[in-house]
Amino acid sequence: MKIVIEYVLIENFLINLIVLKTVELFLREKGRLFFLSAGLGAVVTLLCPLLRLTTFGSFLLQLGFAIFYVCISFKFSGLKKFAVIYLSYFVAAFLYGGACYFFESLLNQSSLLVVLAVIVAVYIVVKLLFKRRQKKKNLETFCFDIKIEVSGKEYGFKAFLDSGNFLSDPITGKPVCLINFKAFSTLFSEIGVEDVLRKNDKLKRLKFAHYINFNTLNSNDKILVFQADTMKIGEKSFERPTLGLSLKNFNQTFGTDVILHNEFAGSGEGL
Repeated sequence: MKIVIEYVLIENFLINLIVLKTVELFLREKGRLFFLSAGLGAVVTLLCPLLRLTTFGSFLLQLGFAIFYVCISFKFSGLKKFAVIYLSYFVAAFLYGGACYFFESLLNQSSLLVVLAVIVAVYIVVKLLFKRRQKKKNLETFCFDIKIEVSGKEYGFKAFLDSGNFLSDPITGKPVCLINFKAFSTLFSEIGVEDVLRKNDKLKRLKFAHYINFNTLNSNDKILVFQADTMKIGEKSFERPTLGLSLKNFNQTFGTDVILHNEFAGSGEGL
């Protein structure tokens, strides 16, 4: 009996702890005293059978203690915020409970090892999804729809405003916005990668084309820079912006084909 009790305590403690950590992810704010709440929850779960309550009575008891767990673990200033936290707690609890029930039925066995493996795996997946969602949201905050005009034709792109991009053309002093080869080939379909690397005569079709140093943490390269006719960001239009061709696929990092210069975050003076 001692071993069974220990297993029940450990299992419910870890489930309660991960449920609270998941609520923390839902709310995007730090909680407190999770170990205390998780420990109390484990003890309550263990004592419920001793009270000989009906299934409904046991459910009501858990609802009542859930209020206690929420009050201990999270700060709230009003009934609305409390309701959000309380609801999040039960969404997380049903998520893990449902996952455990599904895998135990699938494997046709119930053991502490299965429960621990399932709740840890589900928590990792949930955490990764929230991190990905937050990263996407952060990127979208600095993403803009822009239009670049070349030879009388306008082309639309997604652009990321990079506060760390301070690259400028040493000849003109103008800030340089980076474009990847996908965007470049949209603007100049007749110019290939080999033409850029070999610096052949096709580059003469570009306005004020030349190469500048492009230093990063991992490499020191030279990149091709040139001028477009105009670039529009929202309602603002910039004449003869300087673009730099990067052969790195930054689309995977930023989800865009253009990286705007830091100065575009301000009034756009001097662009």
